[in-house]
Amino acid sequence: MAPLKSNLTSVLLANSNKTLCDKFIAVVVAVAVLTVYSTVALAAPGAVSGELSVSGEVVVNGQHAISGGTIFSDSAIVTGEQSSATVSLGGRGRIELRANSNLRLGFADKSIVGRLDAGSARVSTLTGVLVNLTTKDGGVEVDGSQATSFTVNTETGETVVATEWGLAELTSRGDARLIAAGENGAAGAPLPQQFIVSARLVTKDNKPITVNGASASSGATILTGAIIETPDQVGATINIASLGSLDIAPNTKMVLAFDQNGNIKVTLIRGCVIVRTRKNAIGEVDTSQGPAGKTERKKRVLNVCFLAGATAPVVKQSTAFNYWWLLLLVPIVPVAVVLPGGNPSPTT
Repeated sequence: MAPLKSNLTSVLLANSNKTLCDKFIAVVVAVAVLTVYSTVALAAPGAVSGELSVSGEVVVNGQHAISGGTIFSDSAIVTGEQSSATVSLGGRGRIELRANSNLRLGFADKSIVGRLDAGSARVSTLTGVLVNLTTKDGGVEVDGSQATSFTVNTETGETVVATEWGLAELTSRGDARLIAAGENGAAGAPLPQQFIVSARLVTKDNKPITVNGASASSGATILTGAIIETPDQVGATINIASLGSLDIAPNTKMVLAFDQNGNIKVTLIRGCVIVRTRKNAIGEVDTSQGPAGKTERKKRVLNVCFLAGATAPVVKQSTAFNYWWLLLLVPIVPVAVVLPGGNPSPTT
């Protein structure tokens, strides 16, 4: 009986171990299936997502991230020392984080929201995208009326906002102020006395051009940060109070910024522009290739052309207005001369 009992005990123990092993395998398989299902659900068609590009040590939702990865709304992004991260959101815009930054980022089809707990973030958006970015002592909002790019920096312990183009609103402790292109402001700082500089538009034959995505013609008021685009065969002039003026050629797209300190800055995307400054004002033109030129005390006229397909802008400075860039836009055609008793013939 003893050997029989021993054999029976061995069989029961073996079956018990097999049952436990089967249960363990079942649990592992279930966890794997659940993980795969969750990943597929997040990446399901129609889910709003962005593409991540990193340099150095970047952690997303507690996991080390690599360039080319997909990022979803409500993600926590942390950059390490000498590291950076960029989130590209397609038609919504992009967010760039500098080293030692901590951002909780959310986004939808036409909005970007976030909380910056540390570091610095640059947000660039297209027209129609709303932005609401908060910090421990302030917040920045963009209403989507125009393309906007701004930087929020908390590295000094206070929120500092600088707008590159467009218009952002900084709120802090019940106060709100608009930060236009080329301006900056700090949360909690006293509100500066506002001196609003505006400009007046004049178009050729009163034909319309596009300002911030809307039609505008002679007499329209132009504010700093405006995106201006002229159609074919329609030029425009912008008179900027006591600072100077701009002559804009047809088929030109640019961003115009100016302030009460006498600064005029044009970001030329394509086409030709002539900047004329008055005394004590400075005009500057930038392109995607970098700064193109700046007016001087004795050379207050700056002509810049940056045509499609060009690798570098064409720049000329002078003391008086001229029309040299028209040669780049108007094809040379034969001029007919009528001779007595003869037919018109082109000159040579």
